[in-house]
Amino acid sequence: MLRSFVKYIMVVVTGFIVFCYFLGLLAGWVSPEKMALPTYFVMAMPLWILLIIGLLIFWLCCKKWIHALIIIAIMALTFGQWRNVITINKPNLTTEKETIKILTFNTHIFNNQNDDGFKKIAQFIKETDADIVCLQEFGYFHRYGASKQEILKFFDSIYPHRHLWFKNQHKWGENGLATFSRYPIIKKKKIEYQSADNISIYSDIIVDNDTIRIINNHLESNKLNKEDRQFTSKLVEGNNNKHEILDAGMKIGLRLVAGAKNRIQQAKAVRNTIDETDYKTIALGDFNDVPLSYTYNIIGKNLQDAYALGGNWGYHWTYNRNAMIFAIDHILVDKKFEVVDCKVHKEIKVSDHYPLSCTIQIKK
Repeated sequence: MLRSFVKYIMVVVTGFIVFCYFLGLLAGWVSPEKMALPTYFVMAMPLWILLIIGLLIFWLCCKKWIHALIIIAIMALTFGQWRNVITINKPNLTTEKETIKILTFNTHIFNNQNDDGFKKIAQFIKETDADIVCLQEFGYFHRYGASKQEILKFFDSIYPHRHLWFKNQHKWGENGLATFSRYPIIKKKKIEYQSADNISIYSDIIVDNDTIRIINNHLESNKLNKEDRQFTSKLVEGNNNKHEILDAGMKIGLRLVAGAKNRIQQAKAVRNTIDETDYKTIALGDFNDVPLSYTYNIIGKNLQDAYALGGNWGYHWTYNRNAMIFAIDHILVDKKFEVVDCKVHKEIKVSDHYPLSCTIQIKK
């Protein structure tokens, strides 16, 4: 009797988890302007995937083959989507062809309130030895930290070509986007879309006999304040009462949906920039959105996720503050490229983002 009751409960639990999983998948195809609910569920996709795997193991142990086969079928049919969330392959680190190494990094203005911030990031970039470096929140403060002259002098010593666009110019300093390259840049342009703080640019770069379009993005943030960010840490620690949880959850939820809606038009503008060129294209940077999101799917159409193809096994994340471990920085490459490897650099913790680098080669 008890065993039958437990199995009945587990069937209900399985149905609920699968429902949550499909709601998360739906976020990539349904605009948050039409339905907001999937936006919340896609943020927890790693959790739904792990729970489904756990349920598969449970049903296999119970020898309930029908239940197990249903779960296997669901995971197999949606493999092309969830593999961008949890990587299951090993990268191929050996190649005889010429490669291009690319680095993207939201530097958080080099964390210049910390006098060592720029020095640590500069040393990391020098050691990484990437051919093309795309930085978000690239900038400086007037009153402290590394100066504009010091920052540019360092990059000029390594990269002869650059594309800078300072979106935010204030009394305290400037910040925006920067693309540095060892290869010549023949065209530089801003991508037009509405945003008070965020921006995308593209640089057409000559690599040997090919021209590659690099689109450097810093899309609309969710504008979570300090209190919102600290809430996630408190929630993990269990330091909130029910009223605080509900109140903070509602505020964060509204900001998540507002941010997702703002990113739609920005993503469409980036998509138009990809569609208008015949050049091999790489779209990268801080999307402020996770894999399988509507923003990610708009930009990522007909592109490959470098980490899904070349990253290490398991779940990866690039944001690293207040227990909010989400993959919001991406490198999406043209199908005419082969991904050799991809890595999240967790050894550098100066910014609130981890850098993401990949090595690619042009398919012949």
